[in-house]
Amino acid sequence: MNTAGQWTTRLAAGMATATAAAVLAMAPATATAQAEPASAFPSRQMKIVVPYPAGGGTDMLARMIGQKFTDTWKQPVIVENKPGANGWIGNAQVAKAAPDGYNVLLTISTIVYAPYLYSNIPYDVNKDLVPVSMLTRTPNLLVVPASVPASTLEEFVELARKNPRKFSYGSYGQGSTSHVAGETLNRQAGLDLVHVPYKGAAPLVNDVLGGQITAAFVDAGSMRSHAKGGKVRVLAVSGTQRVSYLPDVPTFAERGYKGMELVGYFLMMAPANTPKDIVKKLSEGAAAVLRIPENAARIEELGMTPVGGTPEELGAAMKADGETFSRAVRQANIRLEN
Repeated sequence: MNTAGQWTTRLAAGMATATAAAVLAMAPATATAQAEPASAFPSRQMKIVVPYPAGGGTDMLARMIGQKFTDTWKQPVIVENKPGANGWIGNAQVAKAAPDGYNVLLTISTIVYAPYLYSNIPYDVNKDLVPVSMLTRTPNLLVVPASVPASTLEEFVELARKNPRKFSYGSYGQGSTSHVAGETLNRQAGLDLVHVPYKGAAPLVNDVLGGQITAAFVDAGSMRSHAKGGKVRVLAVSGTQRVSYLPDVPTFAERGYKGMELVGYFLMMAPANTPKDIVKKLSEGAAAVLRIPENAARIEELGMTPVGGTPEELGAAMKADGETFSRAVRQANIRLEN
């Protein structure tokens, strides 16, 4: 949901089950939470684990929040990047950490969707972790190179219908929200677009800008600096709202398509059994960071919408989005192996 192009990466096809065991072995055993009132928290160094490489949107957001936590709570906060296995290594590390608030996870919505695509994940997102806050949201855009003779979604659909399997669409990974959006469009519009998965949004953006692929579902953050440059046309937006920097581009729902509500998002989680008052303090602290005008402006410049929701709101969104994603995956007949 880490320019935004690194928010969702696909797990390499054919990953052996042994990978899950290795990831689990790397994670520290769960310790018993020490009793500490929220009023005294934090009293020592905190860690924000990012399961993706440094330099991306997830990393940027973690460092923004970590710095503000340090300034506010007068305790050091470090950001630890633990990339690998589609985020599983970093996710598992926090899932098995002591439930005391000193190890939190800042990740993307792939953690919500992965259980509907893969088996043998070395943690249970619904049992081993608890929601803290949804931080930002970002939809996917359907874009085509300027060389494609279609200026609207309707024109593109008509063109693709007349040329079955001559048009392709790129996604930023197998099983990503962009993959699901493409297969949903195929099914609802009666198209036969060929899916071309990429290892992240950055190479996908390069190919659609260069005209090497005829269409792409790309997150709004990755396309922001290119959307009005003349090399591509944005035809439609996923989610329930239009993108602020593309006010004239309709949502799929406005054009009669269903099942395109899914968007990517950044979220914060903590180990299960973390005291509720500490979870609440973390959530309120993160929301306060996102309300700072310069932080909100920076996030919006990346094509994301600041949220800063409560643990309960994130939990409800995870449940609803999981059900929507599961249904979309079944309808699109997407099957992945790990």
